Amino acid sequence: MSARAGAPAPAGVLLAPHVAGPHGDSAGFHALARVSILRRSGYVRQPRTLLLVIGVLSGCSHPPPHHPGEEQLTAVEFEGNKQLGKNTLLTGLALHRTLQRGGAPDPYLVQIDEDRIRGEYLRKGYLDIDVRSRVERKGEYAKVIYTVEEGERANTRIAITGLPPEVKPADVRAMLPLQDGKPFDYEAYDLAKPKLLGVVQDAGYARARLEASVIADRADHKAVVELEYTPGPKCRFGEVKITGAKGDLASSVRDRITFKPGQQYSTQAITQTQRNLYGFGRFSTVRVTPDQGGGEVVGVEVAVAEGAPHELKLGGGFGIDPTSYEVRGRVGYSVAGWPFPLDTTTLDLRPAYAYIREDGSYEPRVRALAKIERLDLFWAYTKAEVGAGYNYLTLEAFTSYGPLARLGFETPLGSNKLKLRVGWNFEQLGFRRISDLVDADLQHRLGIDRSARIGNYKESVIIDLRDHPLEPRLGAYGELHTTEGTVAAGSAYNYFGVVSDARGYVPLYDGAVLAAHARYGAVWGDVPVTERFFAGGAVSQRGFGERRLSPSVTGMSMMTGTTLTVPYGGAGLIDTSVEARVPITKIRTFPVGVAVFVDGADVTETPGELNPSRLHWAAGGGLRVQTPVGPARIDVGYRLNRKGPMDPDPGSSFAYHLTIGEAF
Repeated sequence: MSARAGAPAPAGVLLAPHVAGPHGDSAGFHALARVSILRRSGYVRQPRTLLLVIGVLSGCSHPPPHHPGEEQLTAVEFEGNKQLGKNTLLTGLALHRTLQRGGAPDPYLVQIDEDRIRGEYLRKGYLDIDVRSRVERKGEYAKVIYTVEEGERANTRIAITGLPPEVKPADVRAMLPLQDGKPFDYEAYDLAKPKLLGVVQDAGYARARLEASVIADRADHKAVVELEYTPGPKCRFGEVKITGAKGDLASSVRDRITFKPGQQYSTQAITQTQRNLYGFGRFSTVRVTPDQGGGEVVGVEVAVAEGAPHELKLGGGFGIDPTSYEVRGRVGYSVAGWPFPLDTTTLDLRPAYAYIREDGSYEPRVRALAKIERLDLFWAYTKAEVGAGYNYLTLEAFTSYGPLARLGFETPLGSNKLKLRVGWNFEQLGFRRISDLVDADLQHRLGIDRSARIGNYKESVIIDLRDHPLEPRLGAYGELHTTEGTVAAGSAYNYFGVVSDARGYVPLYDGAVLAAHARYGAVWGDVPVTERFFAGGAVSQRGFGERRLSPSVTGMSMMTGTTLTVPYGGAGLIDTSVEARVPITKIRTFPVGVAVFVDGADVTETPGELNPSRLHWAAGGGLRVQTPVGPARIDVGYRLNRKGPMDPDPGSSFAYHLTIGEAF
């Protein structure tokens, strides 16, 4: 027996129950229980549906003339709504679209939207909700007013039956974000239903069924969630069939399957296998489908389809800070499966052009790289790379240019969240356009008065526990990176460097996030210019312009006739930041937020000169707009200390930065 949404119903009436079957989709035997405390669309599927379609289609034409009975709708108002705001109720109403077009308030749409409003309250657990509508007309204009009597919000009561002995009720309750005696929320219940069946399936019961229902007990103001399980037989995995891949690709697919024939059935194993195969990066579609028959043995078909082998990437960007304007471009072309099935060959060109505001000069910056990347070189999940390229980089102190080569290898350490990277890098650099403020002694100390042969070995250990790599809200990230420059690596310099990087993210409320970052770097020995540290800019200490927090020389340039500050980098670095990111609204479909931050940093000539108690501090805020390529942001930082003549960038208090991507 069912009741129309919003109509009075006696205690214990079951609203629209539905039984889940034993079959699943491509990710496993997921819950198919689709229980509704009301119809999801918010209106009764009777002839009113046809009238809604007719009303919407008729509204797509030009606004009708305002004859009697067809007055222009000027407002949709609400009375008595306390728990749900006007914007929440108005969004999605058919009359909202009518209001935007300047149409007339169709009486059928008025009634349908009344049901929609009632349905929104029912989903939040307001079982006694009553909504009435009226139309007030004045001349050629009209407005629709909905009067809402919310009543008391229902609390939740959960009843679970039929669980197998090894599955505890607490295991099911942990997957349901509702608690006995707490307010009921249909959306939270609806989103949790696949997980509710998955709890039993993960215990090996692949053929389990779940009959889920919500009973509205209006007398006691209760929403009773009833979960009745029929476990069926305990199952194990059977034969695994792979389609869509052959040879080495098929071997890589098999290596990423997280279960074997004979093991206890688990939906988590099915889901993780699908994630592993998508993470392989070579397939456009992945389906991991258990058989839909009966019995205790569950065969699985793994079907994959290779993506397009050729890919062209075009991109660009820009950056603005107090010291420069920079325009960047990127052109990339890659071929998957060449020269061997597990190889990917890539050509990457990244040109940039910067205008230096201090002296009015222009700086070209070009990076070109060709590389071949091999997956599963020695065992599953490994990655090897060989590359060669050319760099042309103009900085304030000099322009460097020359070829480069590198080798790299990456492997997980027991988990994809923990990785080891090792590599070899080599550069042969020449220098030109050396600033006249960099005297002969400094040129010799930096090694830019001659060509430089720089070779090194690099090692990194990375742990990534973030919930999302680009927009994290929870988790942590850490990296320890070491560099050794030796004769054995082809280097004319002997040095050792270390960089440690730590980041953490904690959700606050309503999508707000507190983020923190700390980085330490040091290089000992003969420090080449490629290993020197700079701070300041959009991803560092935001009280300074790009690279402005650095050992530098200041003086009158004979080439420009102006006073310039030329940073050249240091061998010691501390860089830290705390930032609160708070969403505030949306512009069309783009989320908009603000950030408040405190940054501290310092760069010194040697690691021994670093003093954590004497960092350069800045505070500021910024605006964020989420775009398809990442957050576009503008930040303004204000320096709090160390602005004297002996400090970097003396006398400067403010810095602003416009770029894409979070600072960390």
